[in-house]
Amino acid sequence: MLQPTDGGYTNGYHHDDADGGNRVRRGSRGRSRGRRGGGGGSDGGGGARVSQWQHEGEEREKPAPPCTDFDTAYFHSYAHVGIHEEMIKDRVRTESYRNAIFQHQNFIAGKVVVDVGCGTGILSIFCAQAGARRVYAVDASDIAVQANEIVKANNLSDKVIVLHGRVEDVEIDEEVDVIVSEWMGYMLLYESMLGSVITARDRWLKPGGLILPSHATLYMAPVTHPDRYSESVDFWRNVYGIDMSAIMPLAKQCAFEEPSVETITVENVLTWPQVVKHVDCYTVTIQELESITARFKFESMMRCTSSLFLPLSSNNIV
Repeated sequence: MLQPTDGGYTNGYHHDDADGGNRVRRGSRGRSRGRRGGGGGSDGGGGARVSQWQHEGEEREKPAPPCTDFDTAYFHSYAHVGIHEEMIKDRVRTESYRNAIFQHQNFIAGKVVVDVGCGTGILSIFCAQAGARRVYAVDASDIAVQANEIVKANNLSDKVIVLHGRVEDVEIDEEVDVIVSEWMGYMLLYESMLGSVITARDRWLKPGGLILPSHATLYMAPVTHPDRYSESVDFWRNVYGIDMSAIMPLAKQCAFEEPSVETITVENVLTWPQVVKHVDCYTVTIQELESITARFKFESMMRCTSSLFLPLSSNNIV
């Protein structure tokens, strides 16, 4: 049964499992974006709460970091339905997750799953359809409220428990067998939720448990983009009949020093990509992601008027 809790939680619910005795509390704050941070938080404030089931004298969990203004703005952005619509309409992405989940149906059936950053709850529902005994769907943004309604509309409230809060703050008083998450960001790691996945792994995943996706690789390759060069740099050669070419060096600097999300064709890639970072979700640490250094060398087989470095990523959901 889901019912409101006291203790100052917004949109909070309290779940009692009559069979297993598991108690879950969900908070009002959001999932972290790969940053645990230091300090901050207390038992009664912004930190991780200690389970009511914890016995006197047991070691308390390390307090969770406070929610920053950046976190608040980020969580608010994910409350908008548009971003979830865009992701779900990406059939390659969504079907890859669904296929991976059902390919592991023998492992998932009868097991406990946590979905980190559940959004609308679509991956949680896939896991329930694959036979999961219980799915904890965790999300900090207010989209969690809608996820809970979607779960109820699909008659899955007995299996899928929506937790509205950060991974650092919510409590799950049992180990989990599986973690699923669509954590990848631009350039794989920009605004990624991998830090939250690591936190969930370290808090709840059983030894020998399953993480989907399990591995990811960030590649980099030089590309040519003459259209962008023309629009951003060559544009200044003749502006309403005025020679403004003096500004071209600055325009080139500005165009190339800021990252840009672009769609290009394979013909624009000048050489084979090189690996910048390989991520093993079973072993990677948050500290590893704070700074990534890699050496690489490219030999282009083409001449080009302009070149950019394009980060490419791939993930293994099997």
